[in-house]
Amino acid sequence: MAELGFPGLSENTLHDKLLQLECHFTWDLKKEEIKINDLEITIPENIQFSVEKYKGKLYNYLAYVKHLKGFNEEALKYLEQAEEITKKDHEDEFEKLVIVTYGNFAWVHYHMGELTKAQSYLEKLEDICKTFPTASRYSVLLPIVYAEKGWSFLKVCDEKHYKIAKECFERALEEEPDEKEWNADYAIVLYRLETFGPSVCAEDSVALKQLKHALELDPENPVLMVHLGIKLQLYEQNEEALKLVNQALKLSPQSPSVAVHAARFFRNHGCPDKSLEVLKEALQAAPDSHPLHYQLGLTYRSKIGKFQGQRNQDPTEFEQFVKLSIVHLEKAVRMKPSKIQPQLDLAQMYAESNNMPQAENIYQRLFDTPFTWLDDIQRLHLCFGNFQYYYKKSEPDAIKHYKIGLQMQNTSIASNKCYARLQKIARKRIAMNQHAEGFAILASAHELRNELPQAIDYYEKALKHDPDNERYMGAIFDLCDSLQYKGTV
Repeated sequence: MAELGFPGLSENTLHDKLLQLECHFTWDLKKEEIKINDLEITIPENIQFSVEKYKGKLYNYLAYVKHLKGFNEEALKYLEQAEEITKKDHEDEFEKLVIVTYGNFAWVHYHMGELTKAQSYLEKLEDICKTFPTASRYSVLLPIVYAEKGWSFLKVCDEKHYKIAKECFERALEEEPDEKEWNADYAIVLYRLETFGPSVCAEDSVALKQLKHALELDPENPVLMVHLGIKLQLYEQNEEALKLVNQALKLSPQSPSVAVHAARFFRNHGCPDKSLEVLKEALQAAPDSHPLHYQLGLTYRSKIGKFQGQRNQDPTEFEQFVKLSIVHLEKAVRMKPSKIQPQLDLAQMYAESNNMPQAENIYQRLFDTPFTWLDDIQRLHLCFGNFQYYYKKSEPDAIKHYKIGLQMQNTSIASNKCYARLQKIARKRIAMNQHAEGFAILASAHELRNELPQAIDYYEKALKHDPDNERYMGAIFDLCDSLQYKGTV
């Protein structure tokens, strides 16, 4: 067992001490759950256009990302930058703000086999903790630590991690309820969480309330303005929403994060040309911004909507918008090849341009990719189902993929859309007097959502229109057995 430069201290003992720290290495930010390549691009962009009060957290997180990719020397450089900028910007709060940085330092040195250096950072943390009465020997759960943990989980971008982030910000705000940056981050967490849940009215929207509260504390925050603007737009409070978004653009006309949300706002408002104007201005400051190119692709795609059913009236303009959409989506895909949604949108635009082989190549490549996120797999089956339904005119293949997307028992926007598409197809079949098939599709959709009584009801309706169908009868028996079993457990 490796011995350190301290009597009787082994590597195992050191590891046990490291587990007591509060930092990215102990926060259960699992490599397989976070999108490392995305963070490696988005965090440097955050640094470039940062309006964050506590900038050290950006470098701390980037150091952890570099470690996960096996680049520990780079990780140390980012931690040095975190320490430097924290000391420069917050000398009076340095000891509180450097806790996560020193914890990360200790872990990186440990993984590099530099155990004495790891121990030295433990000693630094021990000295810091002595100044806080609530601290353990090597760690202290200060509000700033909860806030940095919350921010780190916010960056993972899924419902599970948003819920953890929410809890962290609530803990931080219990002790410092008026801290502007934490209130802002908490508002963004609630905003994103509400996109996963059922629709709520304005009076019941906790995100709307928190966005307004955070903006009262920080009235010059353009990111809060655009988020609040989009939220108000959802509740048709368009005049106030427009005022907020325009104000945000005046404050930060070239910030990618502001431009992206403002562009979405104007696109939803039926003003794609204004979206293009906003995005192009921001692109001058950040020509290699993935979100800007992606939003440009989506905005040009939105402009082809006016040609619905009448493309032949002006094929040149239609083709121009499709081509420009493809150009920007291709750039977005090259910049972030790990992100699935830009590839799915690109495949759709190839289909719009009648380039089916290119679209099918993208889908095939994605089906060959071992995704770890169920959300990604569901989106793939949803979009391929749409491709089969709208472009290949193959309803059976569309149904097959919508069902695969639904059967994963993972609540997501893509899952809900798969369900809605199956309902649409089923209602269409019923309207065409194909009652048995329509009811059977509805039955299987409910079955895949584990809504067994509804599934039985629809299979019984299907059986009335096709009394000799053994598949429907077998499904009813199996579902009744499942219900009976559940009732006895």
